[in-house]
Amino acid sequence: MARTAKTAVEGVAENATAEMAEKMNEEIKKSTTKIVKEELRDSDEIEVVSLVPNVSYKDSKTLDMYEWDNVGHIEYMTFETLKNMWRNNKGYFKNMWLKPNDDRVINKFGLSKTFEKYEYLMEASNYTHKNIKDICEAIVETPNGLKLAICDKVKNLVVDGDLTDVHVIKELEKRLKIELIDFLD
Repeated sequence: MARTAKTAVEGVAENATAEMAEKMNEEIKKSTTKIVKEELRDSDEIEVVSLVPNVSYKDSKTLDMYEWDNVGHIEYMTFETLKNMWRNNKGYFKNMWLKPNDDRVINKFGLSKTFEKYEYLMEASNYTHKNIKDICEAIVETPNGLKLAICDKVKNLVVDGDLTDVHVIKELEKRLKIELIDFLD
């Protein structure tokens, strides 16, 4: 009898394993299908935000003109237009003047690390005594056009009272070559 019970248990285990494998295959198919559905089409509208003021772009194919007057201004562009922009003028993205607000575009253009650095520099909680060395190194590596946005961000942090560590403020003054201590209450 023990042998029959053991055989029965093994049979149940094999069925459970087979069912589990089948469910996993279905999950993989579903996730693959999702990825296919999320593929970018040339006609997809992508939100593009300005990281610096006064940026403009004229699409050579359609002759459409796009203008971003200030930081945070948003324009909508088709993925096809973004691809043309990337082919002809990578500097708009590599110099961090503009940022597509779609991770699929950022990944497609290989800009993940570039915009991770930007997000790191714009996050107020990173401006601490512990992180000041990393912040200063990241600022040095930042394109000149973006340093203006960083200066504004840091100034606002000091004015709003979110950044009060004198050591951090002095170090940022040296790196950014601006006066910040006067804004400290």
